[in-house]
Amino acid sequence: MRQRHLPLLLALLIPVGVMAGQVYEWKDATGKRHFSDHPPTGVDAKPMGIKTTAPKPSGPPAGGAAQNSEAQAPKTWAEKNEAFDKRQADKAAAEAEAKQKADEERRRSEACEQAKQQLKLLESGRRVQRMDANGERIVLDDAARAEEIARVKDNIQRACEKSN
Repeated sequence: MRQRHLPLLLALLIPVGVMAGQVYEWKDATGKRHFSDHPPTGVDAKPMGIKTTAPKPSGPPAGGAAQNSEAQAPKTWAEKNEAFDKRQADKAAAEAEAKQKADEERRRSEACEQAKQQLKLLESGRRVQRMDANGERIVLDDAARAEEIARVKDNIQRACEKSN
């Protein structure tokens, strides 16, 4: 039964051996086999022939920028958390700014389109009515229509020049 478990034990110890550098095998007083990366003192431990080295840390890529960022990298968990929170806050601020700009552009585009529709109505030749301060309808005469067309063209120029 012990022989059946040996391959499983060896399979489990191989990853440990990769990090250990050398694997030793020995038997204790009861005849039980043991494996370790450090042989115990006073025991005849035999190296198993599995010689590995610990993985080498990858060096910085070419250029001085990587060395600079490593020198400034946070060392403690608190510093790492603080840096993460700062990145999250910066990301949220950038997203909010982008959303605000998109909303502003959408409003400007809508204002441009409304002004163009107004101009089209004024230039159509149809009768145009406005409400006065008392709530009464007033039909625009030619002079008032020309004045309104000039005002709407000015609105179009301001609203549409930035959205296009």
